[in-house]
Amino acid sequence: MQTIRADTFVFTPFFRDTGAGRPVILLHGWTMDGSVFDDQADRLGQRFRCVVPDLPGHGKSRHITANIPRSAEALRDLIEAQKLNGAILVGWSMGALIAWRYLSRYGQDRISGLVTVDMSPKIANSPDWTFGLLRQTRRDAADPAHASDWDTRAAAIARGMFSEESPDQSMSQQAARALINAQNPGMMQAMWGSMMKTDERATIPQLRLPWLICYGMHSRIYPREVRRWMLDRAPQARALGFSDSGHSPHLEEPAAFAHALTRFAESVD
Repeated sequence: MQTIRADTFVFTPFFRDTGAGRPVILLHGWTMDGSVFDDQADRLGQRFRCVVPDLPGHGKSRHITANIPRSAEALRDLIEAQKLNGAILVGWSMGALIAWRYLSRYGQDRISGLVTVDMSPKIANSPDWTFGLLRQTRRDAADPAHASDWDTRAAAIARGMFSEESPDQSMSQQAARALINAQNPGMMQAMWGSMMKTDERATIPQLRLPWLICYGMHSRIYPREVRRWMLDRAPQARALGFSDSGHSPHLEEPAAFAHALTRFAESVD
């Protein structure tokens, strides 16, 4: 896989660039980096140009301030610097929040389709919102070990990513834990705080793009009702469940996910 570092803009993140054709921008989740999409980029690279950044605070972009607004700005700079017109924007978990923020702040003209993977537009629950993080995930996030014992926290995050180990997984729970441990805990805590403050509910009805809402049928992170909430407000969207997946269908069912993404990308103008 070809690797490129772009320094055209101050906030342009490190990214990987492979393949040719319509751009597909793959945005990873919290505590991860772009390498979690290596398998997908290999599968998709013969049909699409796959651009996979390490998002701010993560991986080789750890020098960029870790919050959602700065991440959307970094995505804008990457899209402009690389002239990624007509791109399919794919956001997993935190990556979906960044995709929604980008679309609401910088417009939809350069994006031809949106794919989100197991995410809520507001992860913090409140009196008027009960479709954020499920109880166990909220409790884990508030655990003091988040700050004091990053390895313990990494193990909990890795467990929550998968429904169970399967021979088709492109990343094991052990490998996920190692990747989480490689991140800077301070940067991760800063990004988590920003995620908890982010509310993109108002963005959902504004979307006019074709939108595929992907989810694992065994996810333990968000309630299933959030999908119906989004579908009710975005009539052009459709949902697709992965029967053997939890929070990470692109890692748990990589062939099925690549097939679904290919069909969606080829269906949009």
